[in-house]
Amino acid sequence: MVSIKLWNFLRGYVIIKVEGLAIEKFLNLVMVNEVYIWDVERKNYTTLTAKVSTKAFKEVLQYAKKTGCRVFIVSKKGLPFVIFRLRKRKGIVLGFLLSVLLVYLFSTFIWEIDIKTVNGLKEEEVAKKLSEMGLKSGVSKFKIDINKLEKEFLLNNEEVAWIGINVRGTKAFVKVAGKTKPQKVLSKEEPCNIIAKRDGIIYKMTVLEGEAVKKVGDTVKTGDILISGIIEKPGLDTMFVHADGEVLARTWYEISVEEELKRTRWVKTGEKIVATKIIIGSNTITFTPRKIEFEKFEKEEKNLIPYEAPFKIVKEVYYEVKPEVETVPIKEAKEKGRKKALEELEKVISPGGKVVNKKEKYEVIDGRILRVTVMAEVLEDIGVKEKISYTGGEGKKID
Repeated sequence: MVSIKLWNFLRGYVIIKVEGLAIEKFLNLVMVNEVYIWDVERKNYTTLTAKVSTKAFKEVLQYAKKTGCRVFIVSKKGLPFVIFRLRKRKGIVLGFLLSVLLVYLFSTFIWEIDIKTVNGLKEEEVAKKLSEMGLKSGVSKFKIDINKLEKEFLLNNEEVAWIGINVRGTKAFVKVAGKTKPQKVLSKEEPCNIIAKRDGIIYKMTVLEGEAVKKVGDTVKTGDILISGIIEKPGLDTMFVHADGEVLARTWYEISVEEELKRTRWVKTGEKIVATKIIIGSNTITFTPRKIEFEKFEKEEKNLIPYEAPFKIVKEVYYEVKPEVETVPIKEAKEKGRKKALEELEKVISPGGKVVNKKEKYEVIDGRILRVTVMAEVLEDIGVKEKISYTGGEGKKID
């Protein structure tokens, strides 16, 4: 029904009013001659309204004349009439088309970059490095290869465990996780606090030394002191101790990876060219039946003289290849992406951390990419020791 209405709009139609004493005869002639009219409405004994295409309107006029009826055009509808009316308003049309073009052009650029980091990475530094690699405000989406950018960023930054870049509209969302650095082992004689290395909600606390600052159920932010190595009690000297204990907390992660749903593989066409080379020292003589004119090819080499000799005879075979695009089964892409996302998750959680709950989300982008997002709740030790800088005098260090 919608497609018929769309078709009528595109080709144009008119709403007509037919008056006469032979309305039934007029309708019979129209039906017998298979003239398509629709939305016929009888107003009274001598009048009806209907819709008819611009092409069939002339035939309707003929049948009206034969039956002594009169036809009036009530209104003209459809794209042809819209275009005709707009011809007199070229400025408005031009302005509208220019606006649409500008909106499209602006939508092909990235105007805002949202960066979120975990494990001690600074957003400003990540933004600066991405800008140097081409991802910055005002860059065209067509100039950015997301997969290539992610790989190069990981290769160039050893402290980064994982990076995910998603472009939605004119905004790029960047999530970066730093590697969990081995904790610097402090001497038992060095006073220290235990602080939170990431956001979370405390699930369980075991204090072996020091004074608990937070309690089970508290929400903590990165850098908050969990167990203090400074003990202050009324009437006693301030004591500095080496805080020790375990703080298990519920933390949350969101990891996104992308898998190609269309992959290209190169297949041999059956065409090949064989060339033979005689190599004597630094001199080479090549015998080939014709020039290698294949646009793409695979090359195989074989030394025809396997034993040591003062010269070599090498056979080269050039196989013509052509690209063949194949569709990756969605099930295969989901499984591969899920596995990759979980591997990335293992890199960023603390050693001994346990995934207690996870959800997966799958999104197909432009029919070519499957984005797999794993949202995980993890139970892990978020405590890390931080040395206390103090000046002796009023305080007392406890060994």
